[in-house]
Amino acid sequence: MIPHCDACLWLLPLHPVCIHLCSQGLGCFLDVFCSEERMREIPAGLPGNATQLFFVETALSHIRSGALGPSTALTKLVFINNHIQELEPGAFRGLPNLAELELSGSPLPSVSPELLKGLPSLTVLSLSSNALRSLHPELFAAVGSLQDLCLQGNRIEALSHDIFHPLRHLRALDLSQNVLAELPEGLLVPLTALRILKLSNNMLAQLPPCAFITLTQLAELHLDGNQLAELPPGAFTGLAGLQRLQLQHNTLGSLAPATFSGLTNLTSLSLEGNRLTQLPAALFQGTPYLLHLSLARNRLRTLPRGLFANLSALQSLALEHNALSYLPAEAFHGLAELTALQLGRNNLSVLPAGLLDELPRLTSLGLEHNRLSHLPTGFFDANEELVRVKLESNPWVCDCRLAYLLSWLQVFAEPLIHMQASCTGPTALVGRPLLEVNLRPQVCARHQGWEAPGEDTPGQCTYSDPEGTLHISCNATSCQQLSLRLPPPPPGETAQLGPEYQGDWVLSSSCGTLRVSILVTVRDGEQDVSPGVPATP
Repeated sequence: MIPHCDACLWLLPLHPVCIHLCSQGLGCFLDVFCSEERMREIPAGLPGNATQLFFVETALSHIRSGALGPSTALTKLVFINNHIQELEPGAFRGLPNLAELELSGSPLPSVSPELLKGLPSLTVLSLSSNALRSLHPELFAAVGSLQDLCLQGNRIEALSHDIFHPLRHLRALDLSQNVLAELPEGLLVPLTALRILKLSNNMLAQLPPCAFITLTQLAELHLDGNQLAELPPGAFTGLAGLQRLQLQHNTLGSLAPATFSGLTNLTSLSLEGNRLTQLPAALFQGTPYLLHLSLARNRLRTLPRGLFANLSALQSLALEHNALSYLPAEAFHGLAELTALQLGRNNLSVLPAGLLDELPRLTSLGLEHNRLSHLPTGFFDANEELVRVKLESNPWVCDCRLAYLLSWLQVFAEPLIHMQASCTGPTALVGRPLLEVNLRPQVCARHQGWEAPGEDTPGQCTYSDPEGTLHISCNATSCQQLSLRLPPPPPGETAQLGPEYQGDWVLSSSCGTLRVSILVTVRDGEQDVSPGVPATP
């Protein structure tokens, strides 16, 4: 007969900090939670039918042999943020059905090689965020069924080359945030079932040749936050099933053309935060299914033609925080599925026409913190899905060379968020947000004072008053041309210029207004025209 268990909550007698939780269902599943800063011993009288025990933020400093057993019901045992410094041999004795054991967040300096004996059902083990400096080579000898092992956040300096030999069913291994300086040759050879390997934030300066060659099932490899200056030939040989590779925040200065060859299932690759100054054109020829690629925070000056030619599935490309000063027009050839492109915080002063023409699915573009003063006409014409552009912190000159961009922004201003770019010229528009400048290409073409100069000639704008008395032509830094037509004399009088003529005007044009003062004086029969300094009203 199946026992019935009503939903219940009660306190353990004599230990009011331990709470029993009984769940309704097919049978009674009993969980016990203990959390009390004064608790220094495992409480006596814990229910023998408890399936899960949790000790959270107690004052437990040691666990004695047999303190938790015998119990055939217990399947999960968790110690989080306690003060455990000692585990006696046999501390977990008498728990034949224990499947999950976590002991994390304690100042535990070491564990006995006998610790895991008598736990034949253990599949998940976490010893994370303790103070372990080393592990005995025989520690895992009795837990051959282990599938998930977390040793993250300790102080492990070295590992025996055969410590993982019993763990042929292991699927996830986390050794991140330790102080490993090397991987012993053969350390990972037995782990043929491994799917996730995390070695992040250690002190690895090199990898043994073919260190991962037997890990044919590996899907994720995390090597970020180490001190890898180079990768050995064939570093990733055997990893045909690898989908995610994290190499960011190392000291890689160069990569061989065949570094990633054979990684045909790779979908995510991060090389961010290294010291790469250039890349071989064939680097990504062997990764046709890559979806996300980060090359940010390196020292790249340009990109070779054809670098991304085989990445037809790529969706996001990060190139911000580099030293890019030049991009060939075909730089992004092959990226037909790209939706996000980040080029911010580089040294780009000119972008070639057609740069984005092969990116029809682009929705997000970052150009912030570069040296761009204008963009080519038609620059975004092929990007009908583009809805987010970052343009701030560029020296935009809001003259006719920028008319295309300004017009484009007027049309697409609504979906563009966090767009804080402003003009650095002409003088009348300094500081004006681009979204507030209404300068359309047809106005430039029609207005005689505007020109559409080449790359090295600054644009000009002619300001005038409605009567046509005064015309003044200015670029971003100064005014070069002045035309003054004095008013005709009254009827019946002969035109004659007195000793001086003075006038003040507020002039307007498509790019703003100027206030100008003019003084004309006659000296010995010659006229001297002295314009005042143009200023915004």
